[in-house]
Amino acid sequence: MRVLHLSPRRRDDYLARALVEAGHVVETASDEAEALLLCAEAVFDAVVLEAQDLAHAPLGRLASAAAPAALALVLDEARSAERARALREGADACFVRPVHFREFEARLAALVRLTPHPSTAETSASGARPRLALDPALRAARLAGRSLVLTSGEYRLLDYMAARAGEIIEAERLLRDVWGEQDDPHPDQVRSAIARLRRKLSQSLGAPLLSTVRGHGYRLEI
Repeated sequence: MRVLHLSPRRRDDYLARALVEAGHVVETASDEAEALLLCAEAVFDAVVLEAQDLAHAPLGRLASAAAPAALALVLDEARSAERARALREGADACFVRPVHFREFEARLAALVRLTPHPSTAETSASGARPRLALDPALRAARLAGRSLVLTSGEYRLLDYMAARAGEIIEAERLLRDVWGEQDDPHPDQVRSAIARLRRKLSQSLGAPLLSTVRGHGYRLEI
């Protein structure tokens, strides 16, 4: 899944870190303005909004800006009436701490499956060129009736590039945004990962999709 995580408190990073460790692509925002800017620049499968209580949760504009992404609200405390109000005001799910990550991830994935999303449409119209479809719940890719199940790392890389299809992305940018700070990543990891993913896409989907723009970076052509 491609997730936007919003929390004004630095200590609320457990869910963001757990989602990254589980293989999802996570972008973080520290306030509503930054979150709205990210929503204008990218398409997300889900938004995780953490707040002290409902009064401090910027639901309205965020739900509208992030649509059709699933919006999960995580609060320190909330009575039943407040949780119901959160759902009426735009949240798709409302959790109260403590949150158990396995259940949280599964419920978030279920919400994403039920939410119409641009990346799931394989064709835009009758006779249109088949489009790559990504399934965040299964970490799978589909194209023209063919499918491919990917590792968490491969899916994270493909999901990141699919959100920037047609754009040339430098190896350093991939290292920063996809690999993060894990295990002192090196540009050779990018080359190897791109080569493996390109080979799998070609063998299973019948199209390599990934191209190397020598001296500049990599591009997903869909």
